[in-house]
Amino acid sequence: MKKTFLRHSARILSLLLMISLLVCSFAACANQGKTLMKLEKDGIKVTLSVNLYELFLCRMKGVLYNGGYTNNGVGPESQAFWNYTSKFEGDTVMTLDQYYHQNILTNCRTYLVSLYLFEQMDLQLTNADLEDVQQRLDELVRTDGGGSKTKLNSYLAGFGVNYNMLKDAYLLEKKVTAVQNALFGENAGLIGDDIKTDHMKENYVHFRQIFLPTYNYKTETDANGDTVYYYTEGSMRDHVYYDTHNGVVGYNEDGSVIKDKNGDTVYFVNDGEYKTIAYNKANGSPSYLMVENSTQYQIVEMTEEEKKALEARANALTEELTGKSYEEFEIAIGKEITPQNDLEQHPDGYYIDRNVDFAASGSDSAYLSEIIEKLDQMQDGDVALVPSPYGYHVIKKYPFTEKAYSLPANETWFENFNSNLIEKLFLERCETYFPEIYVDEKVLAGAPSIKNVAINYNLI
Repeated sequence: MKKTFLRHSARILSLLLMISLLVCSFAACANQGKTLMKLEKDGIKVTLSVNLYELFLCRMKGVLYNGGYTNNGVGPESQAFWNYTSKFEGDTVMTLDQYYHQNILTNCRTYLVSLYLFEQMDLQLTNADLEDVQQRLDELVRTDGGGSKTKLNSYLAGFGVNYNMLKDAYLLEKKVTAVQNALFGENAGLIGDDIKTDHMKENYVHFRQIFLPTYNYKTETDANGDTVYYYTEGSMRDHVYYDTHNGVVGYNEDGSVIKDKNGDTVYFVNDGEYKTIAYNKANGSPSYLMVENSTQYQIVEMTEEEKKALEARANALTEELTGKSYEEFEIAIGKEITPQNDLEQHPDGYYIDRNVDFAASGSDSAYLSEIIEKLDQMQDGDVALVPSPYGYHVIKKYPFTEKAYSLPANETWFENFNSNLIEKLFLERCETYFPEIYVDEKVLAGAPSIKNVAINYNLI
């Protein structure tokens, strides 16, 4: 599915821009190219060339292109894409071209400050850093240059840099990381739990849900087309769970007991025919079928009549659980038969970053924006119903678990937690130096706009 900018998330765009800052810091040493901006303070002078700015533009254009972003059916390779106008920041109306011009300039300032801090803090790169840079350059010479630095320079010229600039830039990238590690520790190790907790509460929502899909999961069936139920634990795990209480033992014509492939006695519905197998549906679980060569389950859409019945059930369940305790809500979750046990998959519930505009991303998770919006209107313990294209979500808002961001069970939700927090604190630190940065407006005026630069498809 193509993504669109019809709605915008400052968080998503800022993250993309930070990717450019930390991954594509490729140009700009003091004596290479025209100086775009400089910072001189306490006997330390650092500069950033217009080459870096141009490369940022090329790199960001590649990020958007590879990400599949479009406007009205056209992508970033078209100038029409960049002419799209909206309110990106508050009430300010601007084009995408103007928006990226403004934000990439901010990133350039941040990058310049990081160079200053590296010198101010008297930091040094490690031998491992230097070796990694050389390996990356050697790989580029081998691949994009076909073994020739001259050919590589011809390729890099399209982005405003050359081999030597790229080498300096990779070293500068290492310096940015060194500054961040010195300030905040590797993986945010120097940031206190009080700051992390505040960041979590400010940026995340915590909830559990009972999901009622508007489709049925396909399950393994027997010769009669009836769903087969299995034991899920213990010594009988993966054996068929027969209803030994209400069913009857089946016999072959020779009088022997009918056995299944596991050697277990087969029980049948007591109709005298030994045709319909009696399964213990109350305690057993179905075996859900997977799409071939996939991690997805096979599903079949419900009929309209089934969907109406499901909607009525969702409303009734929401009403039933309103005012009930967290424990009672979790008991209700456990009663739902699905391919995956939600209580086992997510023992501490769901934590979603409220800054991510899932609707703007155009992803299959767009409905999460509606859930977040609903949760922001709720108090801890409240229950609400949120419909989505996939079914009905009966949600209950939960208080935050202490240090939830560090729990192994929550690794999925907080994968980018530390990096996002470092980004926030780092930008705040750098912004204090912004007033002291000089920007050469004449050099900036002569730089290309993002809609006119080449697309850095390979994201070097």
